Parts: sequence; structure tokens; C-alpha cells
Amino acid sequence: MKKLILSATLLLSVAAFAQKDELKVLKKIYAKDAISEKDLEAYKAANDALQSLATEESDKVYAKFYNVMYPTVVLASKGAKATPQEQFSLYTLDFIKEYAAVIDETMAFERKSGKKIYTDDLLEEKREFKQTLSTLAMSFNTAKKYKEAASLFYALYTFDKANEGKSLQNAAILSVQGEDYKVAVNYYEELVASDYVTNGIVYFAFNKATGAEEEIASKEDRDRFISLSLYEKPRETKVSDNKPEFLRILALLYRQNNDFENAKATFAKARVLAPNDEELKKGEFELYYNLGYAGLSEEEKLVAEINASRADKKKFDALMAKRKEMFMNIIPNFEKAFALDPTHASTKSILKMAYEVTGQAEKAKAMQ
Repeated sequence: MKKLILSATLLLSVAAFAQKDELKVLKKIYAKDAISEKDLEAYKAANDALQSLATEESDKVYAKFYNVMYPTVVLASKGAKATPQEQFSLYTLDFIKEYAAVIDETMAFERKSGKKIYTDDLLEEKREFKQTLSTLAMSFNTAKKYKEAASLFYALYTFDKANEGKSLQNAAILSVQGEDYKVAVNYYEELVASDYVTNGIVYFAFNKATGAEEEIASKEDRDRFISLSLYEKPRETKVSDNKPEFLRILALLYRQNNDFENAKATFAKARVLAPNDEELKKGEFELYYNLGYAGLSEEEKLVAEINASRADKKKFDALMAKRKEMFMNIIPNFEKAFALDPTHASTKSILKMAYEVTGQAEKAKAMQ
């Protein structure tokens, strides 16, 4: 795999900024198409030395660049033999953050110095790097390696939060597909709070060749395709329209992870946004019903013990009190379930029994 960041042509002019021997060595090796083990050793030695030798600001900027890029040189030394897994191992969140930071710092230095030498190239390299990440993420998705794909899409979002909100959504979806539910919670929490969900727009148009409506990456791309008569009938939607669905999935993930209080709170938020959504109602109903039903796990055992202890009044009374307390505890969940679906026969039946056991005759009568 070719080195990821700067082209050989770009690096040939580094000497104009700094003349240190170490920078010359790094430039020369970085520009190579094929990197040997000996080259790697030389690169590492020069890089290590440069970190303490660089004193001028321009030298420090490019010394930091070469230092951050060392893992990409290692990967490039593998050439075509570099596997997707080896690429995946490089693209950790820490590396992505470092890489983004070193490019931004380099461009900031050039803005400050008034010498726009690498900025245009670095912007192009950022675009290409994003495409590399996206392609690799899609390859893992195609291979049904959903956890790895999710991680790469999240890295892509981290790299460019302003423009890659869709990648965060992809990461959230794929983490669920990969049954990585704890990570999925983190991704969905970040998704619902993101600027992408708050302000994002999704662009659509019909492909004239296929007659099918397609999602298009940006308004600029869509306008260009329409101007070329490739697409027609544009429309757009707000990402915020999907927020109730994102919240529903987040609530289900909380439930999956036994975080029931957050599940309840998240369903409540979603219902405020979409009070008539049947899927939301169903999910919230099932949460409360199942929580209530789980609270009755000792009912059969208690009834058997009560029937067997009728001759022992003290024990009988204690067991009856325990059963009454058990029903008192499950009433709030079943009341909420009943409010969500008053036609559900089992909910109505259990709630009626709970009222009877706890001495709430009028409420029990209302359940007829």
C-alpha cells in the first residue's frame, strides 16, 4: 500500500524549509515507492534524533509530521502484501486524532507564516485519507466484520465531525449488527446529541438511467448531477426527523444492557418527539410489561409456600405480606404498560390481581 499522506513531489521541497540532515533522510525515505528494512531503521533513527534537534518552529512542525507518520511508513514497507487487518490495526482512534491534528497544525503554521506551501496538498490528502478509511470500512462491512467496520466508520467521523455525521450513524448501526451492544450505546448516545442529527440534511434525487431515487452525499454533488442531466426530481429531508427512531434503538440498547432507568427515560424523550409512533409505543410497552413480569418471578413459589403453611399463622402471615409487597412493587410497571396498551389482556389480568392482593378493591373493580 502506498504511503498515505504526502506525495513524493510534495516532500521534495521540505529542504527549502529546513536543511537538517535528519530531515533530508526522512524526506528521501518517505518519498520512496519501496521501503526496505534498512530504510525503516534509518527512518526511525533520523526521526528519533530530529525530535531533540529541531529548534526552529518550521523544523518542529515537520519533525512532528514525520514522527506521526512513522506507522504509515511501516505499513507502506509491506507494499501490496499489506492486509486489510494490518491497515485496520493502524487506523486506531489515537492515530486518527494525531494524524488529523498534525495536518491541521501544519496548515495553521502556514497560515500564520503567510507561506501556503503544503496547504492545498494537505487538504487533498485529507480527502484521500477519508476515502481510504471509507473504502476499508465498506470492505469489512461486506465481509460481515461489523465490529471492525463500525470502528472504522467511527474513526472517519472522529476525523471530520463537521462532514462525516453519516459515518457516525453507520458506526452505530453496524455495532448493533455486530452485537457489540455496549459500544453501540456509546455511538447512539453520541449520534442523538450530534450536530448531524440536529442540523443535518439528507439529499435525494432520481437517477435518470435507473429511474430509482438515490441518496446523494451533498447538495453540491446533487446540483452538479442535475445540471449534467443525470438526475432529476430533487428532494431533501432533515436528519432530525429520524431522531425518535434513533432514541428508540438507544432505549432498546439500554434495555439489552439492563440499564432500565435510562431505557425508560429515553423512551419518554422519544415519545415527546413522536407521541403517535406505534413502534415506540410497542417498545415502551414491552419494556414496562417485561419489567413487571420479571418482578413476579417468585409468585408460583410463594403461592405454594402459602398453601403449605396455613397451619402456621405466623409463617402464613409473613408469606402473605411478602406476596403483597411483591405485587405493590410491580404495579407501577403494569400501570404504565396498561396506559400504553389498555387492550392487552394479560396486562389487565395481572393488574387486576395486583390490586386485589394489595387491597385496592375499587381499582380492581375498574379492571373488569
